[in-house]
Amino acid sequence: MSQFAVNASSSIATFTLAAREPESNTLAIATASNFLAVGSLVPWIHSQTGLIVSQSFANPNAAGAALESLQHGDSVQQAMQTFLSDDPIAKQRQVGILALNGDCELYTGSDCIPAVESVQGDNYFVLGNMLKPGTCEAIAQTFTHCRREGYDLGDAMLKAMVAGQQAGGDKRGKLAAALLMKRPNAGYLNSSDTFVDLRVDAHPRPLSQLRDLYSLFKLYNPQHFNFHMIKLEQLKAHQLQLFNEVIQALAAGSKTVERPEEIAEVLHAHNLGANYDADNQRVSELFLQEAHALLRLLTTTV
Repeated sequence: MSQFAVNASSSIATFTLAAREPESNTLAIATASNFLAVGSLVPWIHSQTGLIVSQSFANPNAAGAALESLQHGDSVQQAMQTFLSDDPIAKQRQVGILALNGDCELYTGSDCIPAVESVQGDNYFVLGNMLKPGTCEAIAQTFTHCRREGYDLGDAMLKAMVAGQQAGGDKRGKLAAALLMKRPNAGYLNSSDTFVDLRVDAHPRPLSQLRDLYSLFKLYNPQHFNFHMIKLEQLKAHQLQLFNEVIQALAAGSKTVERPEEIAEVLHAHNLGANYDADNQRVSELFLQEAHALLRLLTTTV
């Protein structure tokens, strides 16, 4: 039986990775904690100026004020001063600021609960408190490796966070995780700057759930990712089996779906049509890579 490791402490022990992708002007934050709905408190991003990570007694109001400071042209050091000014518990805060131009400023108060860690690298930083030692370094090393290997930003961040959890993570346990990514006009129908906003508010395996949600995001938004189309006849046996299993699960118990036009109809009904070319009987490489997450969702009983 799965058990939640819940702690009633008001301090928000988390480990968080924040990153900037200069090529796409993307700012992103991935966070995990043994605190309910951590994604509602820790990550703050303004796509035109920078991001704020506020944890260990998170302070949303101060995060908003620090973002406004960046918007007004202040340096990251000035924005940090804005965050911490007139704060009676500043020594218990842990804060990270990364500007769109790459400037970075980190702060860990002397009264934060150990182990406290921070790592700053090229276009990223990692912060953590109430951790098992080595968590943040594992995140930094994995993130750097994944980016060097060509993983997209979201995948690299999630793989790094999983590495942090495996290295120890929040020493009280696991409960929640979130991924927030912003870049100009990258949101739904180009109507906002919010590219990805995924949260797992309470789950015994929050990072695994978050990874599945990101897989689903990629399936529903393939236009944002690089992929090839592959003819069904070129698929390996296990790939074809996976494809057929997902199609039948999406069809929800109706007759066996086999003809290309039927497959296309099923996928379009679920807003997944961009992953399939009925005329040439091709499926996206992305679909094959991420379909296991969709199948888990479709076959989970409530």
